[in-house]
Amino acid sequence: MKHIFFGIQYLINHHIFKKNTPLICGLTVTNKCNLSCRHCRIARRGIKNMRYEETLAVIDSFYNEGGRTLYLQGGEPFLWHDGKYNLEDIVDYSHKVGFFTTIIYTNGTIPLETSADTVFVSIDGLQKIHDSLRGRTFDRILKNIIDSNHPSLYINFTINNFNKDEIQDFCEFIHEIHQIRGVFFYFHTPYYGLDDLYIESVERNKILLKLMQYKKKYKILNSRAGLKSALKNDWKRPLDICRVYEKGKTYKCCRFPGDPELCRNCGYLSYAEINQTLKLKPSAILNALKYF
Repeated sequence: MKHIFFGIQYLINHHIFKKNTPLICGLTVTNKCNLSCRHCRIARRGIKNMRYEETLAVIDSFYNEGGRTLYLQGGEPFLWHDGKYNLEDIVDYSHKVGFFTTIIYTNGTIPLETSADTVFVSIDGLQKIHDSLRGRTFDRILKNIIDSNHPSLYINFTINNFNKDEIQDFCEFIHEIHQIRGVFFYFHTPYYGLDDLYIESVERNKILLKLMQYKKKYKILNSRAGLKSALKNDWKRPLDICRVYEKGKTYKCCRFPGDPELCRNCGYLSYAEINQTLKLKPSAILNALKYF
């Protein structure tokens, strides 16, 4: 009930009193990663493990600002440690402070053992395509998923020019794995400039229409409202109710601010979901309740 009460209060403050209290807060615990994925250059931003005391201070600050959903990211967050402390100590502290939901975004190559409320594992296709994009990790990730007892486990699938034609086959494959509650689809965002992974808008819209059809059969987490907003490309960017902390600096929306062209080409569809939830679209609200 506290989630519902908070949600109602937040919407009142947002719509009536025009408050932009942070809703989603991201904590980049490290930029270190054990993979070298084709689309990613995060490690080049400078590998730095946060000190444990720093993570506590940032979590307190987010909470005091009003944030109640925290996500932990990297690099690969499960690699984070500071002396005797590891990622689970951060998760535990976030719960003690009072965050309603703590989410981990991981590449899935490390056993999925955590008390975080939700875990999103990145898989970008079936074995051949995924391994070509992320290294030979598909089998290890699937084993960690199958071995996991986590009750709220989802897949992040980032659509690009190499995996766009096997979305339905991937949905079929994932449908048979009972540990996975659903798949959330993104599009490749050209953070480092347009490249061969990027899908142009006409092709992107064709894929979005297919996803709306696939939702009738498969465990797709994107809501119809979110997909329709992506079709219109009308979701708010930058989304100033989201915060990301990295290496001593807090960003609004994402770690690559201030580029209007990048915003227009953004494929981070979870923010489209948040925007539609704030617009009180029923399908977006129902979907958000599944993992927030």
